[in-house]
Amino acid sequence: MNNLDSSLQAHNKLEKEANNLALLKDRVDKYHDLSNQMSSILTVFEKRLGNLEQTILPVYHETEQLQNRQKNLEATLNCLESVLSHYDVSQEVCQLIHQGPVEGNISAFLDALAKLRDANDYFRHSNDQSVELENVTSLFNTGCEGLNQHYSMLLKKHSAPLKPVELLDLIYIEDDSSDEYTSFRQLSQTTREELYTISHWLEQNLRDYTHIYATERGDVVLRSLHLLKDHQKSNSWGHEALRPRHSGRQVEPKKTTSARLQQIFEKKANKLYLRATQTIEQSTGFSIKKASSHSDHLTSEDLLDGDQELDKYLVMLLGLQRLLNWERAIMNDIIPPSKHNEVFARLAYGGIDLVVKDAEAITQRILRCISRKEWTSALGIFSALKRVILLQPDIDRTYDPAQREQLKKVLNKLQHTGAKALEHFLDVVKGESSTNIVGQSNVPKDATVHELTSNTIWFIEHLYEHFDVIGSILSQDVLYSTQLDTILMKKSLAGEERNKALLAIYIKKALAELNLSIMNKCEQYNDQATKHLFRLNNIHYILKSLQRSNLIDLVTLAEPECEHSYLEMIRELKASYQKTWSKMLQGIYSMDELPKPVAGKVKDKDRSVLKERFSNFNKDFEEACKIQRGISIPDVILREGIKRDNVEHILPKYDRFFNIYSAVQFSKNPDKYVKYRPHEINAMLSKLFDDSA
Repeated sequence: MNNLDSSLQAHNKLEKEANNLALLKDRVDKYHDLSNQMSSILTVFEKRLGNLEQTILPVYHETEQLQNRQKNLEATLNCLESVLSHYDVSQEVCQLIHQGPVEGNISAFLDALAKLRDANDYFRHSNDQSVELENVTSLFNTGCEGLNQHYSMLLKKHSAPLKPVELLDLIYIEDDSSDEYTSFRQLSQTTREELYTISHWLEQNLRDYTHIYATERGDVVLRSLHLLKDHQKSNSWGHEALRPRHSGRQVEPKKTTSARLQQIFEKKANKLYLRATQTIEQSTGFSIKKASSHSDHLTSEDLLDGDQELDKYLVMLLGLQRLLNWERAIMNDIIPPSKHNEVFARLAYGGIDLVVKDAEAITQRILRCISRKEWTSALGIFSALKRVILLQPDIDRTYDPAQREQLKKVLNKLQHTGAKALEHFLDVVKGESSTNIVGQSNVPKDATVHELTSNTIWFIEHLYEHFDVIGSILSQDVLYSTQLDTILMKKSLAGEERNKALLAIYIKKALAELNLSIMNKCEQYNDQATKHLFRLNNIHYILKSLQRSNLIDLVTLAEPECEHSYLEMIRELKASYQKTWSKMLQGIYSMDELPKPVAGKVKDKDRSVLKERFSNFNKDFEEACKIQRGISIPDVILREGIKRDNVEHILPKYDRFFNIYSAVQFSKNPDKYVKYRPHEINAMLSKLFDDSA
């Protein structure tokens, strides 16, 4: 039974698979028929496409040729149109070119010039025999000339020299940290843009315009400086009120020019002290000190009595620097960077030349003043020199190397004049001039301190304020540098101390010459005591002045024994003066030569001796008192000391003589010979050197 069921199932599966196989065969046959049909369709399509290609390809080639011909035709037409435009451009822009550019609408004129330039290039390369080449060249040159004229006109129209008060404000309120040029700008932004456009067009077309800009703006600088010079000659110079720097700020009180300059250079000195001390010291030999309004600069009295001409010149120098900074700021907005150095060099030349020539005139005037013994001017040179050195960093920033070299002439002139002043002063102290420092050859009748001495001390005291610049001047002299080397062999000195040492060497020479001059001048007195007192007055004055001003410490750098030498000299002069009483005292002091009284009497032959001794003493004492009452000793301590020495030296000797012989009967008229009692001698000695007496 089971076998029958299995056979039936197998038979059913076989029948089912046979049906599936028949269905598959049928479908394969249908797919084969469809493939044959599609192949036939593709074959037909391929044939038709090939036929179409054979038909269209010639048309395509012909169309391509037509398109190329059209492009060539358009290019030819464009070329022809461009050529025709070159031929027409001269007539097209002729009127505009001859009319010239119009302010505010420069682009139309520059477009016309561009067309003429293109036409010029075309004819020059394609047909250089064409008449049109000459036409467009002529018009182009005319246009460029008109553009230059317009450029110059714009600069002249919108440029004017700064008024003196404006320039002074620019000088006095200028601050490196802010833009203080705004209120003085005369060229508006639109004008600057137009000038910038013209400058760059001329630059690109190789046209020279830099001399126009440099000439016009250089003239502004020069005229501004000339107006400032004229203003300096007016009565209002130095008393202008500054405009308020910011709105709402109270107007600053009026200051003198010297006070304003003082403030400016104090600020510069402090900036250099903070920023560039080492740099300046290495480059100039000048050691910057932090400025203060009390110790490092002139006092208010000195400012009032200062050299106004030097102050004016310093203002001119500052004005030039401010103006050129102003011009550089303007130039940055107008001139291409590649031309900045060239333009600035031309622009600045006139102003720099003016201040250099003024420096020559100033130094010549100062030298004439020095030749007349006007030493304040010499001190003014050192003050000006210090300030010019303080300007060097600003000069380095503002000017190019050639200009810095040109302005260095100012520094050199001042240094040369300062050196001449120092040298001439020594010559005067030496007495090599035909007249001495007071303009007279005689000495003071009262043997007081000579004006040569007081003026010499005054001068060297004021030199100390400028030891830095004086040191740099003296260091260039071989004699001083050699002596400095000798000092440095004994002790090391820093830069500032070296300058002090150089000044100490100079003061040592001046004092040595002064001592010699005093010694020579004392010979003009006939009386020996007066000679000694004259020297004593002067030497004592020198020492006390050096001690009072602390210059003694400075001179010690060059002469360690200076103070001791003066003290020793004073001691010797006092001793020499006391010896002048010796002749008078000799007759009453040598008891061995005097007769010996017995019971208040002397021999008849000895009476004449006593008469002679009393008479000679009276005569010599009266003569000495008469002379010395006219002598002045200004220093109270010195005067009272000499009076005391006189009393101690004379009175004991006379007192002993008087006590022994005043009661001796050596004359019928003793009052004729015994004229003075000891207390009277004391009183007369006390009245010596007394002006009231």
